[in-house]
This record gives sequence, C-alpha cells and structure tokens, in this order.
Amino acid sequence: MKEYHVVSAKRMGWDNGDKSYEDFFFPADKYTRDSAMGSFRRVKKDTLKNNHWYTYTAFEYEGEVFYSIEYRGIATEDELIREGVL
Repeated sequence: MKEYHVVSAKRMGWDNGDKSYEDFFFPADKYTRDSAMGSFRRVKKDTLKNNHWYTYTAFEYEGEVFYSIEYRGIATEDELIREGVL
C-alpha cells in the first residue's frame, strides 16, 4: 500500500472561504518529510499596511504563493481514497 507525506498550505489573502487551505501529497517512496517540505521554496514578500511596508516570508510551490505550510503526517492510499482525494 502506497503512503504519502501530507503538507497543508494556506493560501494568500484574507478570506478565501473554504479554499483557504490546499493539501499536497508527496509519495513516501520518493520523498522524505524534509524533501516534501523543502518543495515549498521560501520567498520574501512585502506588504503595505497602515502606510508602512513590511517584509514577510511566504512559500512558493509550482508558481503559487502560500502564507504558511504545515506538515500533517503520513496518509495511506486507502485513507486518501476514502476521503475522495485520490
């Protein structure tokens, strides 16, 4: 049975409704926890708030920018099928 590292990424923006988070699945036979997390490249961004510029760290993966990422653990192929992901 195939296993996957699960990484949740929070989308940029204040209110994205139920699309605020996206889960990404990395095959455990090809990725370690660290390499799955390392697939999200740290990038520096700037934002203007109250007439001041602030620098923050975001994460980029396949051209999309995310506010934060979190490792959720290992999921089996059966679990992902039951959840309707695969």
